[in-house]
Order: sequence, then structure tokens, then C-alpha cells
Amino acid sequence: MIDVAIAIDGEAVSVTRTRSASGSYDANGDWTAGASTSVGIMAVVQPVKGNQLMDMPEGIRTEAGWIVWSRSDMAVDDRITDDGKTYRVLFAWPRTRDGDFYRAALGLVA
Repeated sequence: MIDVAIAIDGEAVSVTRTRSASGSYDANGDWTAGASTSVGIMAVVQPVKGNQLMDMPEGIRTEAGWIVWSRSDMAVDDRITDDGKTYRVLFAWPRTRDGDFYRAALGLVA
């Protein structure tokens, strides 16, 4: 069995992961968005293949065009910026028992 974490380390490039904190309502009932935090991570961003689409929930298949692999954690709605393009994490598969890495489906942010 291939150690996916070693393969990720060998092919990863520096990308930016942006995560927004949860927002909240103030005393007047007005919504205040949470602050965003950006951090550089090492990841591999690749176009999605047909058989990889089968692993995704049906509603995500039409929007997902890329897969990202990383040893850093990723969550739904994180933003990944690579080579001037920004993607939104649509679905994430934490693989902590299979080599401690994350795989996520990405959709391009217009």
C-alpha cells in the first residue's frame, strides 16, 4: 500500500488556506461576520477525475472541479488560493487513520 502522506509531501506546493470564524448576532439582532484567518499550507491541487466524483455527495458533483490533498486540516467553506485562483472547499475527507492527511473537493470561486 502506498503511503499517501509521503506522496503528498513530495508533490505539495505552498497554497493559502483562508478560514472564517463563526459570526454572531449582537444585542440588536444584527449579524456580525467572523474574522478571516489566512495561513500558508502545503497541498496538491489537481483536476478531479471521473471516478473521484463517485466519492462525492450528488449535489457537490456538478460544482467540484478540483481535488486538494494536504497534511493540513481543511473544512467545508475554507478557501484555498493556488496560482492566483481561489477555490472553496465543498466537501472534506479527513483521513487521520490512513496516514494523517486530508482530501477535499474544490469549486472555483468566481
